Amino acid sequence: MSTLRCSCPKRVRDCWNNPSPPRYAVFLSLLVVQAGFGFYPVLVKKFNASANPLIFSLYRDTLAVPVLLLCALVAEKQLKVPKLKELPLFALLGVLGMFSSQLLYILAVYRVGPNISSVFQQLTPIWGSILAVLTCTEKIPPPNKAFTWSKLAGILSAAGGAAEMILTGPSFAHSDGHYSDWYMLSGFLFLLCNTFSTALYIMLQKKYIFMKNSAWATLPVSVTLWSYLFGAISMGLASIYYCNQLEVFAIPVQAAYPLVYAVIVASSLCYLLTTWANHHLRSTVVTAFWPCQVPVAVVGSYFVTGDELKPLQYIGAVLIVLGLCLVVCSNFKEEKYYKLLEPNSQYSVNSETLEHFDDGNGVKETTGLLNSHSHVIQDDFANQ
Repeated sequence: MSTLRCSCPKRVRDCWNNPSPPRYAVFLSLLVVQAGFGFYPVLVKKFNASANPLIFSLYRDTLAVPVLLLCALVAEKQLKVPKLKELPLFALLGVLGMFSSQLLYILAVYRVGPNISSVFQQLTPIWGSILAVLTCTEKIPPPNKAFTWSKLAGILSAAGGAAEMILTGPSFAHSDGHYSDWYMLSGFLFLLCNTFSTALYIMLQKKYIFMKNSAWATLPVSVTLWSYLFGAISMGLASIYYCNQLEVFAIPVQAAYPLVYAVIVASSLCYLLTTWANHHLRSTVVTAFWPCQVPVAVVGSYFVTGDELKPLQYIGAVLIVLGLCLVVCSNFKEEKYYKLLEPNSQYSVNSETLEHFDDGNGVKETTGLLNSHSHVIQDDFANQ
């Protein structure tokens, strides 16, 4: 038993420092991330209804910085300081991934509840696929391929599902009569901006840190630390608005539960694992795991807050899930296609041969010259 206890931390440390960790370990880390994110809105809705969302996010980010600092010293055994020219990048990451994303999300949870907030997170991979092309993180899909149109269909399906959830949402009228349907509509708009900010944060991190093989590529904890520092600074600057209302800075006692959870799990652990996974996987694959938080939020809210989706809103959820599946499958086929174009790949073929591949049903008749691995290519496509 003692040997097992000693070996587990060593295995985790070796996997973390491994330049090519096992794929199952990276996928498992993303599942942990989404489980952590999924239960967070449930706690916020249950225990934190009276706390100011901006001040709560300020405390969350500020307290997460020393936790991440300790993790950097333990895991990476150093504290790398950004150069002056690198500060704008970390500031942008902090504003997108921490300030706007977190603040908009908690505002949306207050308005529409944890269920719908989690369902809308399925738009993150849709935004990710669009931004991957716009930021040149991935190539523009060829218009004559089936996976290009299936990806477009997935985007339209997810967007239609989100619109359907808005139109069929319940009337959100508080007992004091100060809020109406516009209050809930603002929650939907916050979620759209939240998912966009999250996807853009992951794309920019992938493009300017991990794809460029910078000195920060092997320091995911430090990358998260400095991003969080600028996120906390942004929260502090925004909270100046309440400088004449000191009572706002007082956090209720019951808000301590979601605050501790947010600092340790939703901030430190989840963002660390997201950065680590973004280093080893394509950014579109990382964002594709975002919908996994939905079942956690639904089950958690059922037992903790008693919230349930309206029957018609399940149609919108199905459309969003369908869009996600189409985008993920299209990304997989697209990755296989571009692997064929790599000149050093064992599956590479010339351009004349590629025109005769049918990415829907295997390989059609080819007229070009195949390389020495043509039989491997045909077997590979036949098995898809």
